[in-house]
Amino acid sequence: MAPRVLAVVLAVRSTRKLAMTVLATSACSGSGGPPPQTVFDPGGSGKVVSVESPAIEQRDPNLDVDVAPGRAWIGVTVLRRGVAFARPANWSIRDAGEDAGRPFLRYVSPRAYSFALYERLDSPSASWEDIERHYEADVVALGAKLIGQRIPTATPTNQGRAYTIERKVDGPRPLMSRSREILLRGPHRVVLVQIVVEGNGLDALDAEVLAILQRLEVR
Repeated sequence: MAPRVLAVVLAVRSTRKLAMTVLATSACSGSGGPPPQTVFDPGGSGKVVSVESPAIEQRDPNLDVDVAPGRAWIGVTVLRRGVAFARPANWSIRDAGEDAGRPFLRYVSPRAYSFALYERLDSPSASWEDIERHYEADVVALGAKLIGQRIPTATPTNQGRAYTIERKVDGPRPLMSRSREILLRGPHRVVLVQIVVEGNGLDALDAEVLAILQRLEVR
């Protein structure tokens, strides 16, 4: 039942695609170059974090999977081993942070989208209403707009809530971006999964995103 519910959420079109400000401009621009050797903690500490740091990502060969001939996905654990999943081997780490209580990690795909995971401060024992309200307040504080919200969903191992977020991205050529964002609750943490792509390109990514989420576990 859970994968079927998730498939319904990910199949939703125009009013249920996603967006979040800080990632939208780099989802496409960062996909062409080589992966950075270091990333800066955006939380204000100024600490440089190596992308090889086990606190950011560790390999887990037990989660490796061949999704198709010539398309190997590698198993990893991230966010201090709090999330485990298989990802396309050709992703690169764009940036990450290790602030106490709120680690995050953002990947960039050659298919011109970003896939990010943020650990939230909410307790996994908090009510869904409190978790949703806290997240929605953060979205509004950033000047973004809630288009679709509080859609019950699930992965094979976790319950979740899906959102569509829209925001105007300032620049030489202002644009509106959307992202697919899913709050997932595990036994020890709440994690936000965020997928951002320019324009309406989320439609073409539904199958890949669904396959990733079906293999993702918040611990």
